[in-house]
Amino acid sequence: MLFLCPKCKKELNIVDNTCRCAEGHSYDRAKGGYYNLLLGSSGGAHGDNREMVEARRDFLSRGYYRPLAEKLSSLVLDYTKKGGAVLDAGCGEGYYTATVESALKERDGESFVSGFDISKEAVKRAAKACPGITYAVAGSYHMPVGDESVDTLFNVFSPLAIDETHRVIKPGGHFIMVIPDEEHLFELKQAIYDTPYKNTVQDTHIPGFSLVRQVDVKYTMHLDTPEAISSLFMMTPYAYRTRPENKERIKGLRELDCRAEFIVFVYEKDK
Repeated sequence: MLFLCPKCKKELNIVDNTCRCAEGHSYDRAKGGYYNLLLGSSGGAHGDNREMVEARRDFLSRGYYRPLAEKLSSLVLDYTKKGGAVLDAGCGEGYYTATVESALKERDGESFVSGFDISKEAVKRAAKACPGITYAVAGSYHMPVGDESVDTLFNVFSPLAIDETHRVIKPGGHFIMVIPDEEHLFELKQAIYDTPYKNTVQDTHIPGFSLVRQVDVKYTMHLDTPEAISSLFMMTPYAYRTRPENKERIKGLRELDCRAEFIVFVYEKDK
């Protein structure tokens, strides 16, 4: 098991439906098949709520982000050795986690994938969908993972905890990060706002890492039902940042052609 006790940082051993460390701290396996390793240090954050998780699951199940999932899996295969430990930091409902795990299993059957997210609702969905992956409720700024224990860590649209990311990846290991490009979902913004804005791409330098590869994934999605458009909107931060009168505009859309633009960065941890 990749995860450690969040209290004392010692190894967790699974016995029946409980994982326990040498200090006697124990964590029961929830009915949903995951472990809650989140301590009282989340700063009041609880992650995505049920409505956002359901919307994302509906949207992703329609295959709109499949090109990104396939490219991410390909890159994980390229940079992960046989039998490597892979971690999805901020796994959400596990769409990308499961895709990566399937690719690794097909390649060597020895590499293993774990995932965590601060949203209990999301982790419940992930564990139910793919019980072969070990999932935990935890936060990126307090990863319950040992020092230099991960070969490849990937992060898709989740907060970047630089210090923790550097701590858990092995020297020479890799960090794969996916962020939205400037015009990602721009047509959706045009439909909602009077003055839509482009995304800001921040400085991509990460201390302690060297950028070894950058891949752009860009294509146009045809959202052919109001339900698909609504799910896309509800799974984004726009859902709670947008005024009610602007949200009403979404209800009038029957179909939408919308750009999906991602940047995938591959970093190698300095030795």
